[in-house]
Order: sequence, then C-alpha cells, then structure tokens
Amino acid sequence: MSSIENDYYDDSDDDDDDDDDDNTVPLTNKSAKDWGMKDAPYKMVLCVNQGLGMGKGKIAAQCCHAAVACVEKSRKLCPNGVAAWERTGCAKIAVKCPSEEEMRIIYDKAIGKGLPVYLVEDAGRTQIAAGSRTVLGIGPCPTKVFDDVTSHLKLL
Repeated sequence: MSSIENDYYDDSDDDDDDDDDDNTVPLTNKSAKDWGMKDAPYKMVLCVNQGLGMGKGKIAAQCCHAAVACVEKSRKLCPNGVAAWERTGCAKIAVKCPSEEEMRIIYDKAIGKGLPVYLVEDAGRTQIAAGSRTVLGIGPCPTKVFDDVTSHLKLL
C-alpha cells in the first residue's frame, strides 16, 4: 500500500461566529484541532471506488488501510476528536463511490472543509493495477460535517 496526497486542510485562522447563544464556535467554523467530546457523535467514512471491480476481500483490506492511516494522521491533526471518537464507539461506514472522478470531488470537498483525509493507492500486487485509487478515508470527524460531503453516497 502506498498513498497519495495524504493532506489535511487546517484552516486555523477561522473567524469566530458569535451568533450562538452559548458563545461557542459553530462546528462548521472550527478547525479540526478544536474538536472534542462536545462535537460528538463522530464517525469515519470510507468511500470505496466502485469503478475498479474489487472483490469483497480486496475492499475489506483497502478499507482497513484507509482506516488505520486516517486514525494515525488524525491523532496529529485532531487528537481530542480522535479520543472522542474512540470513547463513543469508533463508528465507521463504507459507502459506494461510483468512480475515481467522484472520489476526487469528495476529496476536494473534504479538504475544503478542513477534514482529515487519506487516499489509498494500491500497490498492484493482486487484483488491480498499481496506482489505482481504491478507498478515500475521511475522519474520524463529527457526523455533522459530512452532510454535504458524502451524504449522497449509498452504503456499501
């Protein structure tokens, strides 16, 4: 397994929005490093590239690569968010992504929102060609932030 563009967009100079009654910053204006238990529930979304025709075992292995890498990277970006995700059950869902092009659109949306992402690129030792982008992992993140990123995808 190798990866490409394992980026995070950290918009740490977000403006505070004082419209909330309790004077907390709305989740959409928070940097991932500011997430915590108050932002629960959390989940991780694994977007599986359906255009590759992977078998069930290959999908499972690629999702595992993405999940492990997401957690490792998120521990640096949003350690309190990862701790909250772990304390609330480590929710993960796998969804069908119709193509690599759609995966790129989702990747760009996630980066634009400051979400932790990891894109798995296959090594090419088994079913598919080397360099194939198999799974896009996003999170763990508060579930609220996924609404316009992956909500249009169906469960795998």
